[in-house]
This record gives sequence, C-alpha cells and structure tokens, in this order.
Amino acid sequence: MRTVVEMIGSYYCITLMLVGILTSGRYYHAADSARILAVMPIAAKSHWNVVDSVLQTLVARGHHVTAITPFPKKSPVANYTEVDMSRLMPSGVSVPWDKVMGECSVHNNLPFLSSRHKDMCRTMYEYDEFWSAIKTNKYDLFITELLASSCDAYVSYYLKIPQIVIVSSHVHTWYHHTFGSHMNPAHISTYHASYAVPKNFMERMMNAYDYIYSHIVFKWVDMESTVIGRKYFGSDAPDADTLMKNSSLVFINGHYTVDLAKPLLPNFVNIGGIHLVQPKSLPKDIEQYINDSPNGVIFFTLGSVIQLETSPAYLQKAFVEALAEIPQRVLWKYDVPNIKNLPKNVKIGKWFPQRDILEHKNVKLFISHGGMSGIYEAIDSGIPVLGIPLFFDQSHNIANIVHWGAGIMLDHKTLTKDIFVNAIKEMITNYDKYKLKAMELSRRFKDRLNTPKEEVIYWTEYVIKHKGAHHLKTAALKLSWYQYFLIDILVTSVLIVLVSLSVIIILLKAIKNCVCNLSKPKKE
Repeated sequence: MRTVVEMIGSYYCITLMLVGILTSGRYYHAADSARILAVMPIAAKSHWNVVDSVLQTLVARGHHVTAITPFPKKSPVANYTEVDMSRLMPSGVSVPWDKVMGECSVHNNLPFLSSRHKDMCRTMYEYDEFWSAIKTNKYDLFITELLASSCDAYVSYYLKIPQIVIVSSHVHTWYHHTFGSHMNPAHISTYHASYAVPKNFMERMMNAYDYIYSHIVFKWVDMESTVIGRKYFGSDAPDADTLMKNSSLVFINGHYTVDLAKPLLPNFVNIGGIHLVQPKSLPKDIEQYINDSPNGVIFFTLGSVIQLETSPAYLQKAFVEALAEIPQRVLWKYDVPNIKNLPKNVKIGKWFPQRDILEHKNVKLFISHGGMSGIYEAIDSGIPVLGIPLFFDQSHNIANIVHWGAGIMLDHKTLTKDIFVNAIKEMITNYDKYKLKAMELSRRFKDRLNTPKEEVIYWTEYVIKHKGAHHLKTAALKLSWYQYFLIDILVTSVLIVLVSLSVIIILLKAIKNCVCNLSKPKKE
C-alpha cells in the first residue's frame, strides 16, 4: 500500500514539474505561437543579414512572421510571409565610389540615412499590399530596424501592439536620448568615432562635439517623420519621437567583449553574432588554392556596397602593387573579372564564401572595410584584421579590434603602396602576437550564458507575454531634457546661492552703515 502511495506521489510531483516548465516564463510553447509583423527600412544587405537572422530564429521557434522587405527569399519558408519591396526601394549594393563617399561622409550620413528611411516609409504607406497585410491579419508584435527615423513607429501605434527595434551595429548615438540611455562621451566613444575609447583632451572634445551634433541633427531631420505619420495615420496621432520612446526592447548587434562595456538599460539586449552560421565545406577550387599556399592566404574584401572598380586610381594602384610584393596568396573580392597588372599571387572573384574561408587554418589575415558582419566572422574565427574603413560605423568597428590588439587600421585617404605593404608585413611578421590577441578575443566573444538566438527567443516572448514589458524601461523617459541633465536643479541652486549672497551683502552693508552711524560723534 505504501509503495502505491509513493508511486502516485512521484507521478504527481513529476506532473507538476512538467506543467511548471511548460507554463513558466522561461518557456513559450509553440502552440502559443505569435503573429509578428516586421519591416526592413533600407535595402542594405548587411543590415538585412542581422534583421533576417532575428526573424528566422523566431520562425524556427514556431512563430508566424510577415516581413515587409526588399530582400525576398528564393524559395518559400514555412510560417514566413513576404511583402516584396525590392522593386520599390533603391538598392544599397554595388554603388559607385563617389556617390557613396559623398552621401556617407561623417557630417552627411545621418541626413542621408534619415532621408532613405523616410522615403521607405512614404513608399510603404502608399503601397496597397502593406495595408492589405496589416488589415487582414491580427498581430501580437511589430519589429523594425532602428536606423535614422521614427516614421515606422506609427505601424505599432496603428495596430496597438508592442514594438521591438533591432540595431544592426552598436547603438546609434542619436537615439540615446530617445530611449533615456545617455552615454557619457568622456569615456564612451560615439558612432562615428575612429577610436575605441577617447584617451586625451582632443578626443574627448571631438567625442562630446559629435555626441551633441548627432542629437541636434537627428532632432532636426526627424521632425518630418511626424508629418509623414500624421498624413497616413491621422492628424491626432502622437509625434514620432513619442512613439519611438514607447519601444519595448532594443536588440543590439553588439557585445561588450568587442564594443567595450557600457551602462546599458535592461531593455537593451546584446545579440552580436546572431548572423553567424555553422561553417560549410569550401568549394574544391578555393580549398585547393588555400591548401597549396606555402606562406598562407590573405582574404581581402571591402564589402558589397561600393563598386571597388570605381574607387580612385591611386587606391587601386596601391592595392595591386602592394599585393605583388608579398609572398602570400590573396583571395580578393572584386566585381570586375579583369584587373590590369593583376599579380600572379592574387585570385579575384565577384563573390567568395567569406565565413567558410575565414575558418580555414591556412588563412593568416583578413583585410576588411570593417562591416559589422565581417568583423564578427573574423572574431569568431580568431583571425587578425587589417582594417581600411570607408564610412558609417566602420572606423569604430576597426578601432575596437585595434584596441584589443588584434589588428591595425589604415586611412584610405592617405593610403599608398608602401603604407599598405608595410602594414601587411607587420602583421604577417608578428603573426603570433596578433593571432594570440585575436584568439583571446574570440574565446571571450563565444563565452556566453545564452546564445544570441536564445536571447532573441526569450526576450521576444517575454515582451509578448508581459504586454510590452514596459516595466523594463527607465523613468528617465518621463523627464524633459533639462530635467534629465538637472539643468533646472543647477539653475535653481545657482539662483539660491546668488540670492543668498545678495542678501548677505545687503545685510553686511546695512550693519556697516549702522556701525558707522553709531561711531560718529554726536553734534552738540
């Protein structure tokens, strides 16, 4: 009899444990799958790699995702629906050098990004398929990329659902105020900074200037977002900044082991490296090319945005002449099949399996423009980086690698053959030093409690279950800028001190006059 009771008790305990696991906040059963609407505000492939990795993670979890995107899939994916915007949005791939450098200069890149973002909002809001998608389905969550406008925040406002935003790099400086997450420019470098940490007075001054400049310019250029939103969602709709402040969570394509430690709010979640996939076998010709190189291989790419063949002649000349002077073989991503005077040790191609190449043990160096996706692939593989940043956050990304001792950064504006070849020889000659630092960085980057995909699943489901999880947001969002920076307190304190000093001075003068009057001899 006792054995039977014990068995029943054991089954009861096990049942309670299973029920607890299935209904606890940590697990979100596939039967409770959510309907998620997502928007991609710019036709930039590297940005989409991050956003799509988040979306496909949620799809694999069992959620239903509808994506408004300029990057349609080649074949259907279960639980994934697309609204194809590829014919309606300007491409951000293979753009001429002068156009990119003009639009993406440090002082113009924020207005440029904002303009592209707002153009996408106008296009989307005029598109019948967009309205069909949001009116014929009920959604539980809205996801968009945090770029340079708040115009798409009106979608979550219209649908009355929580909003999660994704940053495809580290957090944009101009959004710190929006989320009440100001970073002290005395020790935290800005989005445009070419240093990991401001180390001297001049760098701190430039950092402070860029911090203030970014916020002022963003406030100016983003005013039009409210005009756009009210045109399509009603004149009584809130302003765009207020709606963006209502975002529940920010997924950051960053990690403190790379981008240094920052005082982030609890609704800022690092998912750096989420786009990384398991390396595959290399194509036979590339694998043989790498294996047969007695001095190792260098992989060289400046990304997919710029048509490298349209770059200045001095730059292309420096690349070709420098590569001819090194003993290593080079795999060089270059769109045009023919290069004048191409060295025998260089193999060019319009596309290479970058992730898989960097995993090969005979690859000694990665020459890169500093795009976030490639940087994380190099870090994950423990490969030293020679960086030649071109625009946006690339200087900052390379600066972080240099900070950790795993690379060198060059300036494309002053690059010559000698500078380029000397940098390559420095890193190859002292390969063990740079490789050691690269492997240390790689080990730290991989050493996490949860994978980026696990973070995405947990926090997305957390936001849905807790109806926006607004308890994660800071009370600073309720303060005006002068309250946040205690300007009103400082002004009041100064006024109190000044009034007190004035009263004291008046009293002292009055006492002095009284004393003087008493000390005067009386006239008879």
